[in-house]
Amino acid sequence: MPRLVPALLLLSVFALPAQSVRADNEVYGGLGVGYSTFKIDALDFEGSAYATREFLGLRYGDYLGLELGYIDFGTVKDRVAVQQGQPSLNDRVETSGWDLALLGFYPIDSGLKAFGKLGAIRWESEATLGSFPLPTKEDGTDLMWGFGLDFRGSERFHVRIEAEFVDIEFASSWWVLTTSLIYGVPFGR
Repeated sequence: MPRLVPALLLLSVFALPAQSVRADNEVYGGLGVGYSTFKIDALDFEGSAYATREFLGLRYGDYLGLELGYIDFGTVKDRVAVQQGQPSLNDRVETSGWDLALLGFYPIDSGLKAFGKLGAIRWESEATLGSFPLPTKEDGTDLMWGFGLDFRGSERFHVRIEAEFVDIEFASSWWVLTTSLIYGVPFGR
């Protein structure tokens, strides 16, 4: 019973908002495509690739949302120098991950909202250097944040443009720019 008390309190808080706020609640899902780029200064490695994104979310009222997503950063390729005077080798890095983020929305007008997001990503990366047969695998959980615009084209469909920045430990900088089509189902009316 003591474990149920916090859940019941949280549920009662969600039940309190006025009818006009509850009318804007939405469960949604989306698919996106875009562009991913990252840099590793220590290896003088920099590359970019096409990225894909899938996500499910819950928007509560006009200002708050929670989102679970999967992102495939694509396969990034570059040539890296191993030693001075030696020929460079091809390096390939393939990364994907699951993320969970809290979103804050700011309504600009009835159809357009700006938003910011902050969350964590559980990523897995596989690198292959040259023609070596065994890839190197790394994984971890790191911070991600982003911002964007959400345009509601009709009652159920949205188009979202967003930029996300990922603080993956082995990269000096990593960002993703995607455009997504979203289908939402309002609830609480």
